Formats: sequence, structure tokens, C-alpha cells
Amino acid sequence: MGRPPDGNPDSQLDDESVEQQRRTARIAGGLYLALFVIAPFAYFYVPGELFHDDAATTYAQISADTGLFAAGMIAETVIVGIEVALAGLLWKLFRPVSEALALSSSLARVGEAFIQTVNVLLAGAVLIVVDRGGLSGLTVDQRDEVVGFLVDTIGFGVMVWGLLFGLHLLLLGVLVRRSELMPRWIGSLLLVASVGYLAQSYAHIVDTDLDGFFENLVVVLSVPGELAFAGYLLVRGTRRNRPLPEER
Repeated sequence: MGRPPDGNPDSQLDDESVEQQRRTARIAGGLYLALFVIAPFAYFYVPGELFHDDAATTYAQISADTGLFAAGMIAETVIVGIEVALAGLLWKLFRPVSEALALSSSLARVGEAFIQTVNVLLAGAVLIVVDRGGLSGLTVDQRDEVVGFLVDTIGFGVMVWGLLFGLHLLLLGVLVRRSELMPRWIGSLLLVASVGYLAQSYAHIVDTDLDGFFENLVVVLSVPGELAFAGYLLVRGTRRNRPLPEER
């Protein structure tokens, strides 16, 4: 008699599914941690160096360092690509928990990436005016005002995509807590992070004088949850020994 094949076929399939799930999680974790490197440059360092309350000063600073401004634009295009990739990976990872919540969460992240793309387009308009002779028929004061308006619009765009990102984190936190992929406390931290982004965005709409306080608040509330989430995905992948069952 021939020797029966080793192992249970269903068990082997489960092992393959778990390994694929963990590979997806680790790719998502690596991309998420990449955002921790790129995003501070694009959203904190570049605006801090070049953008000012006075439109003329902003124009002068961008004109004096167009290379830094262009580098910020390039960084944001990389961020957009990562955000879209993460939306797909996280949908794949959490779809078995709740297809509706996973889809809604990923669509919010894609919407965030769309607004970021619009901001890159607006930044391109600034570059055209400052460095490439755009609107050369305007007076110096008019040109400064146009650049100031575009920069202010970019800043408002950041608050708009912050709303979408806050919604994404809210839904993602619920998914994490409902799944068995990682500890529930990570999901709770993501819920706290979502409050930070939503509060910052709504506060900017109400009163821009509150921006300084809420910029610090969102860092305090968001970094622990997002870092724990990304780090767990990258290092551990998932904690399940069997694939998640499909939602019924």
C-alpha cells in the first residue's frame, strides 16, 4: 500500500492563508512606518520653513528655496502612492471582519489621498507663479496675494484630508477591536487617534487661532496608536494561527 500524504490538506491551506495574511500585514506595516519618515518632512518641516502669515514673506521664502518646496511636493506624491497602497492592503486584511466597514475605511483613506493630490496640484500652481514666470502681468502685491491664497488653500486642504483620515482611523479602530488579528488595545488607541484628527480639522474650520494647540494635540493622541498599529503589523504580522473566517 502506498503511504498517505503527510498532513491534512485543509490544515495546509489554512497555513498558506495565515502566511499570506501575515505577509500582507507586514507589507502594510512597512509602508505605514515609511509614512512616519516622509510625512513629517512634507507636512511639518517644509511648511515650517517656507510658509508664513505674511504673503510677501511666504513668496520670498519659496522663491529663495524652490528646491525645498519641490522636494516637499515630491514627498507628498510618494505619500499619495503609499496611502492608496495601504487602502488596498488594509481592505484585504480586514475584509473578513466586516466587508462594509473595511470598504468604508479604505474609501476614506483613498479620499484622503485624492485631497492630497489636489494639494500637490495647488503647490504646482505656486511653483509656476514663483519660479516659472506665471502671472507675470500682475503687480508684485497681486502676485504675493495669489501665492498667499494658494498656500492658505493648501493648508485648508490638509484639514479636509484630516477629516477623512480621522474617519478612516475611527473605522479601522473598530475593525481592529472586532478582529483577532492584534490586541484590542491597539484598536482603542486608533480610536483615540481618530479623535485627534477630527478635533484638529473641525477646530481649524471654527477658528484658525486654535491651530497651534490642536497641532500638538493630534501628535499626542495619534502617534501612540498609529505607531503601535504599524509596528505590530511589521514585526508580528498577525497573532492568529488560522485565517480569519469570512464575514457572514
